[in-house]
Amino acid sequence: RDFVELPSQMLEEWLTDKDILKMVSCHYKTGEPLDDETIDKIIELKNNGSGTFLQRQIWLSVVSLTFHQFAHQQDLYTLFKNAYEEYVNTTAFDTENHLYANFGHLCGYDAKYYGYMWSKVFALDIFEQIKEAGLLNPTIGCKYTQTILCKGGTKDPNFLLEDFLGRKPENLAFLKNMGL
Repeated sequence: RDFVELPSQMLEEWLTDKDILKMVSCHYKTGEPLDDETIDKIIELKNNGSGTFLQRQIWLSVVSLTFHQFAHQQDLYTLFKNAYEEYVNTTAFDTENHLYANFGHLCGYDAKYYGYMWSKVFALDIFEQIKEAGLLNPTIGCKYTQTILCKGGTKDPNFLLEDFLGRKPENLAFLKNMGL
């Protein structure tokens, strides 16, 4: 699960590049690409709310782990509320909040919801290397396809990452991307 979201999360990053946005955007009536001012604002606001996003992801990861470890000992509502109050202490807990009853990732992802964030760490590490080579560079695109996508589940994802990056993965690109 630490790898499953990597391809989609990595591709999302293309839409934070001015040249790519210029290429793929257009006004629905005129067909003109987004103007530079609008694109600059989109890029400038990229990290708006990233702290809240990270805080929520951590909270949901803790909920996932806690439910799978202690659900047989306590009621889910109490576990859910306690995790919220510990990790999302910037706003009061809504006593009518029963998100856990519809938290679909508790099934399938099970206790591994934290994998979303690990995938993001890996995705951004790969994206940084691709961006350095040029987002439309066919050589780096082929390398990504051959070392990551084509291997699928035939090789441990940690080795796929090392094969592509030429080193062990790092969290530096993630921290930079989140504005930290």
